[in-house]
Amino acid sequence: MSNQKVYNLNEVFIKEAAAYAELSKAYTADRHDFHQGGLENKRRKMYEGKLGEKIFKTFLVENSIPFAEDQSSHTEADSFDFILPNGVTIDVKTRTKSFHTRTLELVHQFARKPKDIYVSVRLFDDLSSGKIIGWCTKEDILNINRVENNGYLDNYVIFDNELRDIKDFLKIPSVKNEVV
Repeated sequence: MSNQKVYNLNEVFIKEAAAYAELSKAYTADRHDFHQGGLENKRRKMYEGKLGEKIFKTFLVENSIPFAEDQSSHTEADSFDFILPNGVTIDVKTRTKSFHTRTLELVHQFARKPKDIYVSVRLFDDLSSGKIIGWCTKEDILNINRVENNGYLDNYVIFDNELRDIKDFLKIPSVKNEVV
């Protein structure tokens, strides 16, 4: 997975992410928030997460992959970040530091609302660009079955070398040939 492409976000995507983060900061669940700093930090972490989603959205658009974006209210947990025409649900996991080398998914969220695909994105410090590290399926997570708890809640853990190359995402049957 070396030589990963850098995706630059357009102004529209950046504004979408900022607007959503501002609206949702008061509704971000405390039990899912292990970051310190109150509402402003919740807004920042939500903004970073939404920017990561926009990086993946840029990939989808550039590759002419039809999709629908989550349209749930900012007051409720989403069921997915993106959904493909064939019903495949996608959750984007955003990292903000180069030393982050794991993709995490809360065990209780996975048990309640598993997504079909998890995409790991690295958002750069400029908050307007990043790269897609890789992706895995829910079956990959279950097969690896690594759970860690580092003082918070139990998380499934996938290391970067266990992720699939984003180029292989384009090989999923019917990814590019159906209409949303």
